[in-house]
Amino acid sequence: MKRMSKERWRELHGIREPKDPADPAVLGRRHWHEAIARWEVKWLNRFWVISGTAAFVVVLLPVLLDPWRAVVMNTPVLAAVYLEFSGLGGWLYFLLAMMLATAFYSASKWDGKKYSEYGYPINLQGVGSPQDILFAELYPRTKLEERVFWVDSLGGLLGSLFVPFVVFGGFAAMLKSGGY
Repeated sequence: MKRMSKERWRELHGIREPKDPADPAVLGRRHWHEAIARWEVKWLNRFWVISGTAAFVVVLLPVLLDPWRAVVMNTPVLAAVYLEFSGLGGWLYFLLAMMLATAFYSASKWDGKKYSEYGYPINLQGVGSPQDILFAELYPRTKLEERVFWVDSLGGLLGSLFVPFVVFGGFAAMLKSGGY
């Protein structure tokens, strides 16, 4: 299957060429933006798989299987993770707050338009994955776009590492409170 051109992809998503001049300091850090986007493409999906498996095995499975709970509770590090995430503990709330803060910060920069006036799609929902950034060269050009870029990157990393623990922890807490 033939992949469409960068220009056609940008046209379909309504991304226009920037009207405002770029900040030279931000452009000077483009190599960092490219490096983090490449790193995210390579590692975030792997983190999701590893984190999801670990969360299932350490947080949810002990609630479902008593023999496995005994194994987890006899291993100090696993017991600490299980106890923290299978109930409504402080780390659960902290991580949830951090993930929501990164999501809401980026969302607060959307201006509600269907298209972007800028090179970095801060106001386009559904555009801005690391694959999109690399393919269409959607790197930040201004300080605001750069802040959104770094917060999005942090949110993606936090999400890939901790969302499975929060989700499986929520299920575990519900199962424990329901007497299962």
